[in-house]
This record gives sequence, C-alpha cells and structure tokens, in this order.
Amino acid sequence: MSTHDGYVMDVAYPPHFHKEIQPVWLNGQAQFLGATAPDLCKPYSYCELGCGMGINLLIAAATNPQGQFLGVDANEQALAFAIASAKAIGLKNLRFIHADFSQFAQNNSLFFDFIVSHGVWSWIAPAQQASILRLVAKSLKPRGLFYLHYMCHPGATRMIPVQRLMNDLARQLPGTSQEKLVAALDFVCKLDAAGAFADQPDLSDKINTLKQQHPAYLAHDFLTDRWAPQHSVDVHQLVAQTGVTYIGSANAFDNLENLCVPSAIQPLLTGLASPALRETVKDLAANRHQRTDLFQKAPARLNPQQVLAQIDALRFQALSGAPRSGALTFRTPIGEIEGPAEVLSPLLEHLDQSPATFAELRQLPAFGTHLALLSQSLQLLLWQGHAHAQRPENLDTDKVGKLQTWIERHQLRLKVVPECGTAMHWQPDTKH
Repeated sequence: MSTHDGYVMDVAYPPHFHKEIQPVWLNGQAQFLGATAPDLCKPYSYCELGCGMGINLLIAAATNPQGQFLGVDANEQALAFAIASAKAIGLKNLRFIHADFSQFAQNNSLFFDFIVSHGVWSWIAPAQQASILRLVAKSLKPRGLFYLHYMCHPGATRMIPVQRLMNDLARQLPGTSQEKLVAALDFVCKLDAAGAFADQPDLSDKINTLKQQHPAYLAHDFLTDRWAPQHSVDVHQLVAQTGVTYIGSANAFDNLENLCVPSAIQPLLTGLASPALRETVKDLAANRHQRTDLFQKAPARLNPQQVLAQIDALRFQALSGAPRSGALTFRTPIGEIEGPAEVLSPLLEHLDQSPATFAELRQLPAFGTHLALLSQSLQLLLWQGHAHAQRPENLDTDKVGKLQTWIERHQLRLKVVPECGTAMHWQPDTKH
C-alpha cells in the first residue's frame, strides 16, 4: 500500500462526477445566496485541487469554452488518464499539473475565479490542508469562489472506529490498496453478520452501503492515517484566515433552512447571530456526514433589488426525465418532504414547454409576489436533478460530441447537458 501525506498512490481514484463543482452550478448557487459571482460570459479561470482522473474537468472544459481549466493531483496514474482523455476530446482549454498541494501552492503564479476541492480535505495531512489554504489566500481573485468538501460531525463520527480497524487491518494484508480494502471490508462485514453492531443499526446500514461502492474509491476513502471528520466551526475558522467569507452551501437543499432543519428546531436558530454556530446546529439537527461549503473572497454587499435582478436573469431548463406536472416527494436527510401539485405543477409544466428565466417564472399566477416560495420550489427541483440553470451561449458542439462519445466508450453513466454546462447521472434503459 502506497500513500503520500494521506493520499493513496498505487490505485487511481475512479471517475466520480459532482454537479456541485461545475462553474454554472456554483455561479447560480452564489447568486441565490445573494452574492455576486464570476461572469461566465467573459473569460474566467478554474482550478480543481485533487482532480483524480479529471472527469469533472473534462465535462466543464468541453461545455464551457469561455473558461480556462486546470487540474492538480499527486497521483501520476490518474493524471495520465486525464491527460490522454483531454487530448482525445481535443480540449485546448484544459491542462493538468502533477504535484502535491504544497508544491503547487509554492510554484503557482496563476489567479483563479474558482478553486474547488472535493473528496480531499478530510483524507490528507494537515500540511497539505494548509497548502490549500495558502493557495486560496494567494491565488483566488476578488469575488472568486472557493468550494470545499469535507466529512463532518456528527454524521461521520460513528464510522471513525470502523475506518481505523480497516486501515490497521490493511497494513497486515498483502496486495494493492484495492485488494487490501476488499479483504478488510469483508472482515468488517463478517463482524456485522456476527452481531458486532447489533446495538448500532445505523452503523450496520452504513457498512451495507459500502458493499455497493467501487473498491478503488473505498481504498482512497478508508486506507489513510489522516481520515478525520471535522466540526464545521473549526474548518470555517481556518478558512477565514485566507480572507474569504462563508456564503452558504453548494448543496441547494442545505441552504433552505425552513426545510433542511426539523421545524421544532428552526425557532432556536433565530436566536443565533453567529453563522458558525448556526451551521453547527444545522449539522447536529440533520446528522450531516459531509459538507460542501462555498466561500467567497471580498463578497460585494448587494441590496435586495440587486439580488433579485441577478436572479431574474438566470435561465432554467427541465432535465431529461423530469416530471411534467404533479406533486413530488423529496427524500431528504431529515425525512420525506411533500411538494404539492398546486405549487410544483406550474413550474414543471412551464419548463417542460421551454426554458425560462426566473423573471418569467415569477409571472406565473401560482407565485405572484411569493418570491420565497418560487425560489424554494425551484431550488428543490435543482437539488433533485429535475432542472438546471443554463450556461451562456457560444457552445462548442464538436467538443461536446466528442465528450459524449468518450463517456460512452468508457461506459460512464453520464449524459452531457451542454446547454447547462454540465452532465447528469442516468441509468441505461434495460427493457430492450
């Protein structure tokens, strides 16, 4: 088993797509949160730290020709795949750098409108975490967005002893990191079957879900000495030292406080002036196990009219497979939420006919002056994958076609949505 500052090196991280780190998504969420965002109609720069095999960057670069994209990773095997893929698609606005974060932070002279890091922070050494923060302080442009994903308490707390067992056991086993992981997980599953976690049913459920995951992904997740969930308040204190401000979550649902927190707890939030304390309570109330925090350098102060003006300009479209009308049930981390037909049907029916701006959608009789209801309903549809904000024009259809061909060749369950500068997960039709 080979690691570098907590990063597994002998197995490439398998391709995982996250819509939350795509520039169009980040841009839209920032505006819903009342912040300005980088102008995607003009040239902009984007950096992913810990890009792995590059799937998120390949999709972003092919569908957003105005952006210049850079991926950084310490795993040479993963980067070789990413570089070859970018060349096969013909992407000229994407490049990769083989380096750990300390090396990159020291040598980098570029500035970025977006810096994102997903699936890295909670698994690497503190020195590498500090390098990420140095890079943000030095290289993020004013109004630039910093996205940080990490494991958090209390949802991830229960897995600490299981991870420690699997990691210690793997040290005594032969083979690659992936082979060690498979054997270690098999042992933990036998413990579970023998009743070791009988008084912790939620832990048994977590272990059972691991069986469905790719073993290479789990090797990166569990076979590290640096596996460490954190309290969001601690992370926010560290990140604030770079000069950025927490503005919200890249997860649309987590920004809807009247939905993402049980109703009985919501009145208690109103008495907390500290944003960090509010987030701590929300983590506890929803038993969150991971966070997708969004920070901004030097955020502008916008009045309500300015916020509405920028949201009004956002254009949305229905995604493939979205319901055309009717009530919807949203399965959330705190239980099911029923979306009534009288609220959702007007939105779904309108978007089924054609894309529409927020300004056009708020003319629907169902909403009238109820802007909060429209915003909440639309963000639920975005979160659930039924709708998405559109990107600016000037699409490179040749690159998009080559990207989709590449995706199909590698049997990834993704479909490019070029009008939105993103992709969506899909299940192939097995009926025929």
